[in-house]
Amino acid sequence: MSQDLLYIFVFSNILSALALYFCAKRLLKFRRRQKRAFTFKSYPIQQCQLENVHPCFAQNHLGPNPNSAVYFIGGEGVEASLSDRETWVVAALSKYAKRIFEFGTCSGKTSHIMAMNAPKEGRVYTLTIHPSQLEQLSFENDDDRLHENIAKEEAKFDIFYYSDLSTSEKIEQIFSDSKQFDDSKFKNSFDLILIDGAHTRSYVTNDSKKAFSMLKKGGVILWHDYKPEAPDVFSYLNELARDVPLRHISGTDFVIFQRTS
Repeated sequence: MSQDLLYIFVFSNILSALALYFCAKRLLKFRRRQKRAFTFKSYPIQQCQLENVHPCFAQNHLGPNPNSAVYFIGGEGVEASLSDRETWVVAALSKYAKRIFEFGTCSGKTSHIMAMNAPKEGRVYTLTIHPSQLEQLSFENDDDRLHENIAKEEAKFDIFYYSDLSTSEKIEQIFSDSKQFDDSKFKNSFDLILIDGAHTRSYVTNDSKKAFSMLKKGGVILWHDYKPEAPDVFSYLNELARDVPLRHISGTDFVIFQRTS
C-alpha cells in the first residue's frame, strides 16, 4: 500500500469514527429526552434515612420500631399508587397528624389510608378537579405535555376508594382546580401536606406555595415523584432546595420539608 493510500485509509477511518461518535451522542441525547433518564448521577437533593424523618422509624437489632405499625393497603391494581414503602411513610406520619391536606386525590386510596391512620379526631382534606370541570385547568406553555395529559386522565374520579367506607366521615373532598383553590382560610393549620397533583411546572409551583402557607409549625410537606421521569417536579424541587432545606427520603420518590419555626 502506497503512503498516499495509507493516509487516505487512516483519514477515512478517523472520519468514520467521528461520524459514529456524533451519531451515538445524538441518539443517547434523544433517548435521555424521551425516557427522561438522569444517567448515573446522584440526585441533587441529599438523601436521608427514614429514622431521620420521624422517631417512629427508628430501628433496633430486631428491625422496625413497633411505633411505625400502620393500617396498610398495597398498591397493586391501584391507578397512580404510591409504592408500598411510600405508603408506609405516609401512613406512619398520618398517625401523628390531626389535620392533613392532599393535593391530588386520584382514586382516593391514599386519602383512605391517611384517614385510617390519623388520630380519632383527625381530619383529611383532599383536593382534585371534578371530571366535568377539566376545561378549568390552566396549563402554561412550558408545562410538560406528557404530565399535562396524565393529570387530565387521572382526574376522572368522582366516586373514590373511601366513598362507602367509614373513613369518609374523616375526609372532606374538595373539587377545585388547585390554582383557583382559596387557601386563605387554611393559613398555618396543617400538620401534614402531601403534594401529588398535576406534575407540571406551573401546578407544582402553585401547590407548593399554597402548601408552605398552609403548613403549621412542626408540620411536614411531602412531594411525590421526585425523579427525572417527572421533569417539572424534579427541576422545581432541585431549584427550591437551593433556598429551602429539603431532603430526599431514601428508597422513595418523596422529598420532605419539615417546618421548625
